[in-house]
Amino acid sequence: MNTEISQTKICKKCGRLMPIEKFNLIKGQYNNPYYLNQCKECEYKRQREYLEKKNKIEFSDDLEILIKRQYKVIKPERILDISKLKFIPLGTDEIFVKLMDYKDTWLSNYGRVIRFSNGKYNLLQRSYDNYGALRYSLRKNVFCGGRWIYKSVQFYAAKAVVEEFIVNPDKANNIYIWHGGFNKQDCYYRNLYPLNQEQYRIVKNHFNKTGDDSEEFILKVMNDIRFKPDDWSRRVMKPTMCGIGYHGSEDVDCKSESYFKWHDMIHRCYNAKFHERQPQYKGCTVCEEWLNYSNFKLWYDQNKVSGMPLDLDKDILFKGNKIYSSETCCFVPHAINTLFLDRKADRGDFPIGVYYDKDKKKYRAAMSFMGKQIKLGRFDTAELAFNRYKEYKEDFIKDMAEQYKDAIPYKVYEAMINWKIEIDD
Repeated sequence: MNTEISQTKICKKCGRLMPIEKFNLIKGQYNNPYYLNQCKECEYKRQREYLEKKNKIEFSDDLEILIKRQYKVIKPERILDISKLKFIPLGTDEIFVKLMDYKDTWLSNYGRVIRFSNGKYNLLQRSYDNYGALRYSLRKNVFCGGRWIYKSVQFYAAKAVVEEFIVNPDKANNIYIWHGGFNKQDCYYRNLYPLNQEQYRIVKNHFNKTGDDSEEFILKVMNDIRFKPDDWSRRVMKPTMCGIGYHGSEDVDCKSESYFKWHDMIHRCYNAKFHERQPQYKGCTVCEEWLNYSNFKLWYDQNKVSGMPLDLDKDILFKGNKIYSSETCCFVPHAINTLFLDRKADRGDFPIGVYYDKDKKKYRAAMSFMGKQIKLGRFDTAELAFNRYKEYKEDFIKDMAEQYKDAIPYKVYEAMINWKIEIDD
């Protein structure tokens, strides 16, 4: 009888009389073993309640939503017209946009890829890696061995969809992508969220417990300072450059080349005194991502060829473009950059490349290159002078494209080869 009693114990939590093995045996301060007064089941419940309480996500009632869900504005020139192609859209809003750094390739906002080869547009077959991530094998234009070449790379659809369609407020840290419903095969842009590591962990844990990954919850996680990088503070979000540009990080070198480029870009677009001297920049804007210097710096470091003096250009890839963004800008040698200055302030009401010679009473065609003027002749009408300028300038741009072919990205080369001068430029 005494033996049976010594092998049982009453749980102080639930009050049940249970076999002694249902209690945890631990060592005391002086290594004397004893059984806990709570059974293992009650002890487990207590620990679970503690962890759930500790990990429960509660947001302040006055949490300020500084970062909002935004999507990029796609230039119409990049959109592929699929109305005459034999592709059935996955949704009424599916569009395919040109990937600027890939060979004849378009990406849809659903993660599908079309490539043009052998005179045909082909919808590429999907493949998945060991973690279920959608990917393709594509050819990317990269600078390698002192020249620009095409190189085969693994192209992850979700990452690319975020890059092309979604405004990422912190590209340096937001390298994790949450798929709505934790469905990694769903690459629809409205179901993707770029997050940092801690934000991704919070969203994933919350979804596993509650099944909730609503946009409202994710936006609160993105804006809560508890889940921000260590170098983030409200101060780095304050617009200090022309009242619109902000640093985005505490670690900013204001003497670096990338910062000077960013500074000049912001002032070109938003400084009224600068517009008095350079009125051609009125109406120009900087995309939402690049208002954050840390985002611009990341693009700058990834695209600037080390050791080469290059200009940041927004006019070559898309004629008449007024937006500074990763999709519209490129680095080019200064000699190429000067080819696309329109000199509207100097030529008056005449067509581009045309000046009136009062002494000769003729219209003169001429173009400037690297500060030197190339005279192309005198003509009786402005139209004849413009035609001569157009013919010469287009050939000159093509010649420069061939001369610098290995030193410029293919997207720049292609834009130069296809460049057309219009009389109303």
